[in-house]
Amino acid sequence: MRVAGRFPPAKGAAGAAIAACCGPLGRRFPMFAAWVAPSPRQPRSRLLSMLSDGMKSSPSAPSSTVASFTTGGDHTVFLRNGEPVLPKISKDELLTKYHGAYTTARTVDRHKIFELDMHCSRLFETGIAVLSNPVEDGAEGIRSKDSAESLRNLGLAGLSSLVKREIRSALDAVEAAWSADHPKQSREFQVTLLLTADTLDVRTPPDRQFDVFAYVQPLPYIAPMVDVIALRAERDHPTIKDVQWVRDRQALEAEVRKAGANECVMFDSDGHISEGLQTNFFAISADGSLITAPDELVLGGTVRKVVLEVAEQLGIPVRLETPNVKDVAEWDSCFICSTSRLVKPISHFSAPALGLTRDFPSEGSEAHRIEEAVLHEFRKHAGSLDIDSSSA
Repeated sequence: MRVAGRFPPAKGAAGAAIAACCGPLGRRFPMFAAWVAPSPRQPRSRLLSMLSDGMKSSPSAPSSTVASFTTGGDHTVFLRNGEPVLPKISKDELLTKYHGAYTTARTVDRHKIFELDMHCSRLFETGIAVLSNPVEDGAEGIRSKDSAESLRNLGLAGLSSLVKREIRSALDAVEAAWSADHPKQSREFQVTLLLTADTLDVRTPPDRQFDVFAYVQPLPYIAPMVDVIALRAERDHPTIKDVQWVRDRQALEAEVRKAGANECVMFDSDGHISEGLQTNFFAISADGSLITAPDELVLGGTVRKVVLEVAEQLGIPVRLETPNVKDVAEWDSCFICSTSRLVKPISHFSAPALGLTRDFPSEGSEAHRIEEAVLHEFRKHAGSLDIDSSSA
């Protein structure tokens, strides 16, 4: 068994940049060869000069901007406990390499987070559940027996303040890089947070027994309508957002890519649809009712909550029951929703194993009406990143 998260020393241009940025502190502590940690006395705006694989620094960017890393024009930032990590890995690798609790959020007008309180609550509750479970011998990573207790002692308010600091540091970084390269183009960002005890080492803050990783990237573009494939599959623990699900769903994601679809929705042996791999699923019946699986069968997504509120406002009857894939021919329309997608009406729905397929209207459906209503409402659900001094 080994401790995960020990990265090899940065070499070449990146290594030279670290030495230049870190100065005497970097020479004093060898770990600076593998990661970049600013002096805690520095404000966030002076964490690091901009870094990239090619060490490109924009002359229009302030010299004291926070760390940013760009790869192939895609601006992403990877932080551990508020400090940049080298070498940077992909988000998928982060979520499959370590055990832990995670959540994926999105910015609203670049400086707020959609349903921030809900993300913090989910991270806290799932974190305690996951950190309380021991890792079997031979599995990657080490679970400290004190990690769950450390999170409990921090409390939800304390974790919320910590999450806000992590997100603010990451957004400082990615916005500086994005603005330097695209000064006239605004962009929203996707924020993924991972809480894990697999990486405990000298870089873990002494007052807690877990690390927080933040991965920020521009919000991916998704077409106005999407194709969805339905497959026979079930999720073991649907109400918990554990990274184990990221590993478990990989075979299904391969089927999605093979089909050229945007998402897969899962149905059981009787055809009842629970949810998507990363989304919640809704069908609108011929009588205008909105049908979606009940809370205990799904991960209650942030956008799902808004959809249900919007349905009530619009007077749309809601049935909390699993839609049946065999009824697809009778639906008015259907859609998936998630933090990154918001609401996406489905254009083409197929269940290959059952020989079912259906194309839906490109406009004017109930799914489109709900989409518009959610777009109108979602800014009201944005949470500020300001930190309450009483819980800081």
